[in-house]
Formats: sequence, C-alpha cells, structure tokens
Amino acid sequence: MSEQEPVEADSSFDRWSQPPVIGTRGLVLAVLVPVLLAAGGFGIVSWLSEDTETQATVIRVPTSDWIPGQAVGTETIRGSLAVDSRQCVYLETEDEKELWPVWPAGYIARLGSDGKVSLYDGKDHLVARDGEGIQATGTFTSPSAYVGEPCLPTTDKVAAVQSEVTALG
Repeated sequence: MSEQEPVEADSSFDRWSQPPVIGTRGLVLAVLVPVLLAAGGFGIVSWLSEDTETQATVIRVPTSDWIPGQAVGTETIRGSLAVDSRQCVYLETEDEKELWPVWPAGYIARLGSDGKVSLYDGKDHLVARDGEGIQATGTFTSPSAYVGEPCLPTTDKVAAVQSEVTALG
C-alpha cells in the first residue's frame, strides 16, 4: 500500500486578502431594494383599500345586560331604524312616533359619513340599516332602570329588547 503524502497549501493563496464577492454598494442595494419594494407595496395596498365612502364612526347605543339564552320579554318591539341629530339610535314606529330601545349586551351602531346608521349585534353581525324595519320582543320599562346609558328619554317608557332582533323584509 502506498501512503499518500499530505498536500501542501499554496502559500500564494491568502483567502483574507481576496476582493469581496459583493461590494459595499451591492450590500446597500441588497438591503435597500427589498425594503423599498415592501414599503411601496404596503402603500399601494393601503391606498387601494381606503374608501372614504365606507368610513363609519362607532356610536354607543343604550344596552342592557340581557344576552341570548336568558328569558325573553313578551311585548312586541317594532319600528324602522333611525338616528337623530344627537347621533342617538331609535325606532320610528308605524304611527311616526319615536321608540327608544335598550339593546341587548354588546350591540353597537355605526354612523356612516352619509349620516346613515347601521346596527350590529354583539357578534358584530349587521342587524339593520337606516330606514329598515326590525322586530324583537322585550318589555317596556322606566328609563331610570338604565341610568348612565346614552340617549334615553327622561320620561315615557323605553323598550328593553330581550330577544334576537330580526329584520323585517
């Protein structure tokens, strides 16, 4: 068997003194180009998704602690969704009176830039839009039971909604 002799390293090759594969300018471009492309992409997506027509402001509505699954009221609550100049949501009844509901827990309303209101349930599902009729069951009670809630009259009765709210078609 022949024994191989170790190969001597070429003393003329110094790996530390070789020019870099990519220069400083290349490194800067390698970092800067992807960052600029990403920023431009995010800017374009943001610009395309911005639609001032659908911008809405969340407005508080009077709510109770009633949640689905609890006992329901027996009085029919019915009317068309409306909003007044104070941004208070109410129901306009068939005889054109204002009915002030106290909605179940979690309900909110959104006021569009066009001044129209939309009502959403506790799971952020659309219940009704401005002018649409809705129906529920509940009880009529004194507003004093809901002290601290917005937009309730000081006299008359309020409609405490104690059921799912359904749109009238």
